[in-house]
Amino acid sequence: MGNSKVLLLLGALGLVACDGASTSSPANGGTGAGSGAGNSALGGSGSAGVTSAAGNAGASVGGASFGGNSGSGVAGTGGVAAGGNAASGAAGLGDSSAGNAGAGGAITAGAGGAAAGAGGMAPLPPLKITSDTASIEFTPLLVAAENFYSGTASVGSGGIPTLLSDSTVDLGSNAETQSLRQSVMHPNLRIIFTVTETFYRIVASRAAGVTKLADLKGKSIATIPNTSAAYYVDKMMRTVSLTDKDLTIRSGTAETLPTLLANGTVAAVTLWEPSPQVAMDRIGSDAIEFQDRTVYREIVSLHSTAEVLAKPEKRRGIVAFVRSLMQAQRQFREQPELAKPRVIKALSMDAALLDKVWHNEQWLGTLVPDLLDILVEEDVWVAAQTGRTPRTRAQLAPLVDDSIMKEAMAGM
Repeated sequence: MGNSKVLLLLGALGLVACDGASTSSPANGGTGAGSGAGNSALGGSGSAGVTSAAGNAGASVGGASFGGNSGSGVAGTGGVAAGGNAASGAAGLGDSSAGNAGAGGAITAGAGGAAAGAGGMAPLPPLKITSDTASIEFTPLLVAAENFYSGTASVGSGGIPTLLSDSTVDLGSNAETQSLRQSVMHPNLRIIFTVTETFYRIVASRAAGVTKLADLKGKSIATIPNTSAAYYVDKMMRTVSLTDKDLTIRSGTAETLPTLLANGTVAAVTLWEPSPQVAMDRIGSDAIEFQDRTVYREIVSLHSTAEVLAKPEKRRGIVAFVRSLMQAQRQFREQPELAKPRVIKALSMDAALLDKVWHNEQWLGTLVPDLLDILVEEDVWVAAQTGRTPRTRAQLAPLVDDSIMKEAMAGM
């Protein structure tokens, strides 16, 4: 088997070093064969890999084996062993991640492998994750769970509220606006990783008399109140010395916003994608778009609680899942041809529509370093919505926990 197939396989498994909708919103996976043991198997040519009796084997298909918990492995002719929690393997006559290996050539574990040792590593614990499963933003979680996590992980509908109300849930994702809302009553909430960053935009109608952002003064804009999108309206209006109080905020959903704009009920709309693009397509050349990426980006975060993170076995699984999420995000960045079909299937979304909005999403594989700064600034707006006093930086600091990310990266 040529090196190109091996490099393609290992590239898909590579890692990188380096926030979803509100609970009121109805809106807020590469291709490959999946396995229960190793979570994903991608075939090359040659015979199936064989793992030692010392550890728990990962799955192998067509000579490619990864995602298991074996202490060591042997690949047959043309085989590749990689990933999971395996420490290393030996190649017979096949290719290794280092190149063409002769007998006894070394293969480095790729997909999140912590050294297993002679006795192998215990299987990863099952994880239950909730998110807004109607949004593009949740899809990296789905791909991480189905293709890269070597344990069992389910991704269901919900988010932070479900995480906080259901003791069987380990992780939940939402945008930073909801992190701020929920953490007031639940100071044990922790943000541990960034799932997706989304750049918002306002789509307005020229027929409504809008040719510049300031023209929205006194007009109406539809969004979902008390969400990151509503916060974006305020942030954008402040760039022209106005606030959200200078226009009328009308409530809608991802599905109804385009119609509200098209029938003239409102002068503009804004939300996470793809609703703004659908609105723009509905009114065609009458549409005008306002976007400033320096003003705001929605940060969809992965959350847990202090109590869950204090459980050693669950923590081990969460660290491994974050590592898997890094791999999924890299696929979204570097192999969109693999990621897009998963998004299309998960959301029953039109492929051409996804192509139009893809550039407004980013997956950087990290916990964004300016998150606390953003929380401090945004809590002023969130506090005003509920009539409370904004929290100080010191009060908000415990909400961000980067220890899981550090542990995940250390094990790469």
